[in-house]
Amino acid sequence: MNNDWYIYGAGGYGIETLDILLENEKNFKAFFLDDYINVDSVKDNQVLSLTPELEGFVTIAIGEPSIRANIYEKLMGFKLQVKSLISCHAFVSKFAKIGEGCIVAPMCSIQSTALIKNNVAVNTASILGHDVVVEESSVISSQVNLGGGVSIGRESYVGMGALIREDIKIGENVIIGMGSVVHKDIPDGVIAMGNPARPLKKNTDKKVFG
Repeated sequence: MNNDWYIYGAGGYGIETLDILLENEKNFKAFFLDDYINVDSVKDNQVLSLTPELEGFVTIAIGEPSIRANIYEKLMGFKLQVKSLISCHAFVSKFAKIGEGCIVAPMCSIQSTALIKNNVAVNTASILGHDVVVEESSVISSQVNLGGGVSIGRESYVGMGALIREDIKIGENVIIGMGSVVHKDIPDGVIAMGNPARPLKKNTDKKVFG
């Protein structure tokens, strides 16, 4: 394995992820991968397209769960090794488990026996209580608080500042709006928000941003 580390996504979240990489890892050369951006470099790091000859580590820095899932699946056919980045300024219990390709941002707290599965992003200052389970390709935005025993289904998104009561189950392909307070289980495939949060419509487009 060479010392190249690729951040998939050259936007704002990619730059935040670069900060974590530069804090944690001193012996790697950083690159960005992006399917759409039309620039040669970002923050003095080269922007490339995904090609079969690339080798090294890769972390997906995309905040849209469905896109994270698609890229993660696509990367399985390449030489790049999907790797997690956990900020040295986050607390992660030694009894928690974090899968491959995850991002844990600064000031997060991941408590005992939490299970964070592959390709999950946990953003700045979020708290994941004991026995929380977050399924693959989900995104926990900043300053979210998940009470003990909460489960988040795959490819779901929990918006900034949301509070989810202990032992609540959030389904797959769910969007929880920012600032929501969740007191009851949320079924698959809906957009829910408010205090108390309630499903407002189907998450047909599976799209958080724009």
